[in-house]
Amino acid sequence: MTRPKPVRDLPWLRQISSFGPSRIVLTANNFRIFDHLEGRGKTARALSMLLQSDLRATEILLDSLVAIGLLRKEGVLYRNDPVASRYLISGKEGYQGDILRHYSSLWDNWSGLDRVLKTGKPFRRAHDHASFILGMHNLASLKTGKALAAIPLMGVRKVLDLGGGPGTYSMAFARRGLDVTLMDFPETLAISRKLIKESGLQKKIRLLAGDFTTDDLGKGYDLIFISQIFHAYAVKDCLAMLRKCRSALTPGGRVVVQEFMLDETRTAPVIGALFSINMLVNTAAGRSYTTGEISSWLKKTGFINISTSPLDETVLISGRKKGRSE
Repeated sequence: MTRPKPVRDLPWLRQISSFGPSRIVLTANNFRIFDHLEGRGKTARALSMLLQSDLRATEILLDSLVAIGLLRKEGVLYRNDPVASRYLISGKEGYQGDILRHYSSLWDNWSGLDRVLKTGKPFRRAHDHASFILGMHNLASLKTGKALAAIPLMGVRKVLDLGGGPGTYSMAFARRGLDVTLMDFPETLAISRKLIKESGLQKKIRLLAGDFTTDDLGKGYDLIFISQIFHAYAVKDCLAMLRKCRSALTPGGRVVVQEFMLDETRTAPVIGALFSINMLVNTAAGRSYTTGEISSWLKKTGFINISTSPLDETVLISGRKKGRSE
């Protein structure tokens, strides 16, 4: 039995105006409005005085957040809806405010898409490195459990988290008792170092500063994990990274790549297809890659036993380096 195709007519087309709610939430998050309204809440006037913002603008923004469903209004008092309390209060487990601040930067960059279409060159007008790296931590914290459950760790002692950003996966591997090295650029490791120290795992994770596309990775790893890195680079760069990984692995060691799921038409799922636009706007040569493309790279660079494990929005693609007797 085939599923009926969704009706696509004018109401569906009018979803284009969803940029409005997006901008409202991004601005509210930038001003940390949800932090200020946690608990008993505040009036528009009290919040306006706290933010040193215009009263009329503040009240209209708060009413719009009520309409969206992130705030509740009781008389003149505004307070957080449970979903805002769960995900948009800094310091809480599951916090997503950092990734929203990164999205606010992307808003400025995506506004240059007209120019990008003409030139083919990125339009990276805005970038907040801290919100980007912490935003990756927000997202990765929600899926480390499923990802690690899909990676065979029997016999693994030494792990390289290549381009591991905030160190979210490094910390998850370290909690499993593994010897972990996190390699990334120095400005990124300045952020991950703080997160790792807060977790109490600083003695279990080695930080290796460098450019993982060109610098030496070290040797003797049983597992190299590459999460959400390839989409920022051209095919030739991804192949070069895989060749370096193969040299850095022990015989029989594995490389595991995590990327957005994308079918061979490059048009579905939606999140994978649209993420290519993000890479078009922000990088010189990146895009989303299909499972088939990444699998072919592993074969081309000498890996065997290629396998895939679909997760919710991403897929794990792994390959094994031949053992000494193979």
